Amino acid sequence: MLNGFCLAHYRFTILPESTISLPMFNKGSILRGAFGSSLRKLICTMGAEAVCETCMLKEKCAYVLIFNPINLHPAKRLYNTPRGYVLKPSLDNEKEYSADKPLTFDMILIGDRIEYLPYVIVPLMELSRAGLGFNRGKFTLHNIEVIKNGSAESIYDPSANMVKNIRKQITAEEIMHTASRLNPHELTLHFLTPTRIKYNSTGERGGSELVRIPEFHHLIRRLRDRINALSLAYCGAPLDLDFRGIADRAQSITIRNHHMEWLPLLRYRSFHPSLHDQSGFIGPITYAGDLAEFLPLLLLGEYTHVGEDAVFGSGWYKIMNLNEFKEE
Repeated sequence: MLNGFCLAHYRFTILPESTISLPMFNKGSILRGAFGSSLRKLICTMGAEAVCETCMLKEKCAYVLIFNPINLHPAKRLYNTPRGYVLKPSLDNEKEYSADKPLTFDMILIGDRIEYLPYVIVPLMELSRAGLGFNRGKFTLHNIEVIKNGSAESIYDPSANMVKNIRKQITAEEIMHTASRLNPHELTLHFLTPTRIKYNSTGERGGSELVRIPEFHHLIRRLRDRINALSLAYCGAPLDLDFRGIADRAQSITIRNHHMEWLPLLRYRSFHPSLHDQSGFIGPITYAGDLAEFLPLLLLGEYTHVGEDAVFGSGWYKIMNLNEFKEE
């Protein structure tokens, strides 16, 4: 089903040398913008006004390959190639970080983009000198950990400024194995960050509407499409599944209960100055039915997120009842 899909999960901890001011929400978009800007300054030789889409070097450029992968894949449906990483920002409500209050965030690298970890670390070190946040607070990189099966192993020695070559990928086989041990009849998803999904129930052009209470098939359609695009772009093959059938069967899954809320959220885009709507639903929702075939997609979705702006933290959910299921 998942073919050769794989990913790696990293956690970064930074220690501010002075106060770093960040918004309560949208930390992910701030981090993504800072990362991208830092990497481009380090990598790009064509100048600040260069347009990536028409650059003759784009197929070899680390900035394009990681942060702006437009028109890099021969498949027409991948003209707007999804980014091969996901930022998981801190979920705390803090607005200021200091030496005694470090900032932690996670990053997921997918498929062949795992090899680009150095192109994440080096810009982060450069960013530590340039500063982060509204006030450009300086910081030091304190730790990098690789996470698998709930345990974290440090791969960074700050005293020597060295990164250990430790690989701990999460594979399709491991996802499928975990899925086989879950409750196939009921599960609860808790949406931690605003999740923005549109669905066109009529099939007519321009008929898409925002979903405020997600039916199960809304999630499966978006997860199916997102994970398939990521698999095709970075893992060498599309998903092996019945695309139309899995969406049709997802409509038989019912909502048992929910406590969803709508969180209004706007993000300012400086590159093309404008306000971008990131409002979405958050909270727990419980689904019931024959869930077995959907569990691998739902497990992967914890890493890939779902819906709009997933790359910098939106659409992040956790499966709440991950304990092993035992038939009575």
